[in-house]
Amino acid sequence: MNILEEIQNCSVEWKELGEVVDYEQPTKYIVSSKAYTESNEIPVLTAGQSFILGYTNEKDGIYQASKNNPVIIFDDFTTSKQWVDFKFKVKSSAMKMLTIKDEFKSEVLLRYVWHYLGTINYKPDQHGRQWIGTYSKFLIPILPLEIQEKIVQILDKFTEYVTELTSELTSELTLRQKQYSYFRDYLLNFDEDGSGGANNKVYQVERKMLNEFLKKGKGTKITASQMKLLHKEGAPIRIFAGGKTYADVNYGDIPDKDIHTEEAIVVKSRGIIDFEYCTEPFSFKNEFWSYSSDNENINLRYIYHYLVHNKEHFQNIANNMQMPQISSNDTEKFKIPVPSLEIQSRIVQVLDNFDMVCHDLNIGLPKEIELRQKQYEYFRDKLLTFIAEGVYTESRVE
Repeated sequence: MNILEEIQNCSVEWKELGEVVDYEQPTKYIVSSKAYTESNEIPVLTAGQSFILGYTNEKDGIYQASKNNPVIIFDDFTTSKQWVDFKFKVKSSAMKMLTIKDEFKSEVLLRYVWHYLGTINYKPDQHGRQWIGTYSKFLIPILPLEIQEKIVQILDKFTEYVTELTSELTSELTLRQKQYSYFRDYLLNFDEDGSGGANNKVYQVERKMLNEFLKKGKGTKITASQMKLLHKEGAPIRIFAGGKTYADVNYGDIPDKDIHTEEAIVVKSRGIIDFEYCTEPFSFKNEFWSYSSDNENINLRYIYHYLVHNKEHFQNIANNMQMPQISSNDTEKFKIPVPSLEIQSRIVQVLDNFDMVCHDLNIGLPKEIELRQKQYEYFRDKLLTFIAEGVYTESRVE
């Protein structure tokens, strides 16, 4: 007899969550100091996505959760939840600790409740505490203990599979990124005598300052609030700001003279130093600058890779300033080893191929993990809905 047949043939008693689940206020477990460090022993938790905020060395007020004494921490405002089976303290009072009431411990598994909580389709529409007035009123089907155990075993297996897959895919991506970094550093490591690092002195390079062969471009005067206001998804001109911030705008939103259409490298000169390679119409905040080239002996993509290879050099310069930043002189006078155009193009081909592999993995990784998580949620919902409806529809997650 399979699990669906067992569920169909067993008795089901519906109870409110508050009838079988006890809650405890977290007041005595709240951490006193926010001085978290990795070297401390006791994790400080939140029920949200962050989960572990850091570690404390405080000795008192520790919740003694364990593998044999787990607990569900429930955010009383957002209804987020986390399963905890280790000692911990909490950040704030905005949660409840959920366990099975003593009189139901022989009838209900906390882990079964945990999986069932995931099927409750409820999101608060206003700010306020949720457990006592709302969440505890939701009904849960109480099955025979042995059926609960089988359901938990099946759903835990799915959870374990998703966790293992996430770890494997993340390791694969990390490995590819390390390989990429290794080959990039190897190919772009040139000896002081001008010979190439990867070519065993087969070809020679000439060191030139950037301002000897590149043209500097100016940006546009625009504020962060203006960028946010002007941004339109799919608009043809991208304006770069610091970090990963950008705005896509239309022609006419900024002066035509500030729009660049040439192939170029944008230097993000403040905060976290970075470089953007552009082949579509673009602009940037006017504290940045760009470089382009009409020199037929220069592959601009090679220059971009070399600058990225030396980001740490520029970041060190920036970090010595009162406000972390570099000046245009720091890049203008920066010397680049320039091999022949053929060698530049070969290096670019190798690095771009590696970059594409890493990019594809980086895009595919979250999608693959999301798919596996959806498969777990789909099967969980189908299995636990069957308890209520007695109908199981065969279909699959695409």
